[in-house]
Amino acid sequence: MERNRRLSWIQTHEEVERVMEGFRSSEGSQAASDVSLHADAPEPVHFKRKGGIYSIRYSWKAHDPSLIQVESMEFSDQNLHYLHAISARDGTDSVAFTHSGLTYIARRTTLKMAKRLFAFADRLVECVFRVVGYLRTLSGSIYILSRVEKATWSFDPALCAPHLQAASWQDFSSEHKERFAELATEMIVKLHRSGHILSNPVPSGVMLDSKKAFVADPRDIRPARRPCDVVDNFILMLRGLTRRGLDSSGAVFYCLSVYVNSMEKECLAWYGRGRKYRHSGADLFQVACELESRVMA
Repeated sequence: MERNRRLSWIQTHEEVERVMEGFRSSEGSQAASDVSLHADAPEPVHFKRKGGIYSIRYSWKAHDPSLIQVESMEFSDQNLHYLHAISARDGTDSVAFTHSGLTYIARRTTLKMAKRLFAFADRLVECVFRVVGYLRTLSGSIYILSRVEKATWSFDPALCAPHLQAASWQDFSSEHKERFAELATEMIVKLHRSGHILSNPVPSGVMLDSKKAFVADPRDIRPARRPCDVVDNFILMLRGLTRRGLDSSGAVFYCLSVYVNSMEKECLAWYGRGRKYRHSGADLFQVACELESRVMA
């Protein structure tokens, strides 16, 4: 309680530094090795911690539009304590960068979406790269921040940073495409179970590490309005893969089988939609066959 009261009125650079140093010593975090607080660095005029969420606000002496200068930030990753600027022009849509030896991706969005994604970060962690905060720049832009945990393949050539490796769908062999489809299906099951869908379910919207697939851009996530919406979303994803060269009927039906068995209730509701007798008497094999016909249409 005493610590929270103390943090609420901190105003000077020196006091913020002292309290943040105490957090690093007690919680085992390390100072950013690639950031130096030189004379032009901003002064942190506000720093507050509530539970595992931190908020900070900076005061800058000058505005440099060639940088993403942080005016304020809310975050859960202690490694972001000293992040006050990103080497990219303010207004850039997406940028990958390193901080404290870790790789992050900043994507421009709205304040409403940034707050929603940050609030739901724990629910989405199994299918989206960890959302660790959001920031407002001196120009008023809002960026959502994601952390790349390990060596990752990205289909976005604009993202270039350590731990991010460029991937090309055209360079994938048939075996790679089949494996990609399996991982993407596992990912979308987790996303749909959380009550969300992808607004643009295409291969380029996916990132891969050695074991899992993840939604590349959290801005593509939308709440599902009806249970049937998730099934339609899956059809679009698998249809996009087949139109991009996933030519194995065995791989397609495997993905269908995984999805139908994982999302049985939603698939039966989708199958019975508009039918006279709904889904009474239908089995999952019939549902999978109906899905396959829609994917191959």
